[in-house]
Amino acid sequence: MTSPEIDEDYFYQRAETELELAQKATHPAAVRAHYIIANHYLDRVYSQPADGAVIEAAE
Repeated sequence: MTSPEIDEDYFYQRAETELELAQKATHPAAVRAHYIIANHYLDRVYSQPADGAVIEAAE
């Protein structure tokens, strides 16, 4: 199992990579796709609780 800090670093780096790819892409659909993927990675970075606790979905 990985620590939340490692996951956060990984997701942040992936978001940065996707943003770079979006800036280099020439086709509008590719630009959009890279921004969408970057947004998903940033959601993972900034939606994690500070204490690393996992939030369970209600049944």
